[in-house]
Amino acid sequence: MCKLINESIIVYEPAGSLPKAFIWRRRLYRISEVIGNYREPACWWKGESLTQLIRVNASNQSESTFELKRVDDGWQIARIID
Repeated sequence: MCKLINESIIVYEPAGSLPKAFIWRRRLYRISEVIGNYREPACWWKGESLTQLIRVNASNQSESTFELKRVDDGWQIARIID
């Protein structure tokens, strides 16, 4: 199961590297593992480009699996996976 979120987040992304941590709802989540990094097709007929998604395990007080989505000039949490 997963929960759709689509909320903006602040991501710590060192130059030339995948994200290491993010802030969501004023809480810091440290990424312990990058599970996957992939692109999802978009509605090209509407002029949309590919969407980059990164699935990660991250923790604050407990560990969860998140899908982070790159949007124009930032990032969003797309889904939380149970």
